[in-house]
Amino acid sequence: MQGNLTPASFGIIWIAITLGSFGQVFLKLGLGAKKLAAGSMVQTFLNILHAMTAPYVILGLGLYVVSTFFWMLVLSKVRLSVAYPLISMSYIIVVALSAWMLHEQVSWILAGTGLVLISIGVSFIGVGLGQSKEKAE
Repeated sequence: MQGNLTPASFGIIWIAITLGSFGQVFLKLGLGAKKLAAGSMVQTFLNILHAMTAPYVILGLGLYVVSTFFWMLVLSKVRLSVAYPLISMSYIIVVALSAWMLHEQVSWILAGTGLVLISIGVSFIGVGLGQSKEKAE
């Protein structure tokens, strides 16, 4: 059965996560202070279409597309139950990029504590899956 997390597949996961995280930030940059919800569904849809022409939005969507290709490569090599929890590592990247690129105010004590707890939780998932795999063999 496929599913072993190798250094190469871990690297591909980090590429996918990083590209997706940058995609989020560029989408936010491209949208700026635009209000997409406007009343009617037709007007909201037209606002979204207009927002999609902003250069940063196009860049963000492009990064998502490339990230998706890397993620498909990951899914072809690694069990979903192993790979998917690692997506939560994108929280660390997005918070850091939000502070750096978007100049958002981040309470680093609270955010850092939460991010560390998430990382510990993901590590427990990985360790638990590794132990259950060893017992099965």
